[in-house]
Amino acid sequence: MKQPSRADTINLRVWKTNGMFYAQQITGLNVYPLAIHRPLDEFEEIERGSRSRYSGMWNITHIPTGKSFGIQTRDWDAITYYVDSIKDEPALLMLTDKTMTDHPCFQQLSDRHYELRKEIGH
Repeated sequence: MKQPSRADTINLRVWKTNGMFYAQQITGLNVYPLAIHRPLDEFEEIERGSRSRYSGMWNITHIPTGKSFGIQTRDWDAITYYVDSIKDEPALLMLTDKTMTDHPCFQQLSDRHYELRKEIGH
C-alpha cells in the first residue's frame, strides 16, 4: 500500500465519547472494512487553523462502526502489516458493535488484534 499524501483524502465517520464525528477530506486510505488515517485531533486543529502540518502519525478505524483500533504509529509498514493481517476477519464485516461482538468469530478477531498489536509493538 502506498502511503497517502495530503491530496489523498477520505470521508470518515468516527465514534468519539461525545458521539459521532464526521471527518470530511481527512488524509487517509480506505481498506474496507478499515481505514488508515491521520489522527482526528490533528485533523480538527488543521481545520481550525491552529496547526498547519500533521505529525506523521497514523490511526486505524473500523469503517462500519466508526470505532478506533487504539493504534497510533508513525511506522507505515507496521500499520499496513496490521491492516493486511486483520482486514479479512469475518467479524469485521458486521455493521454495529452488537452484531460484531455477537458474531461467532469475534473472539478470533480479538485474539488476532492482541497478537498483531504485540507483533508491531503497540
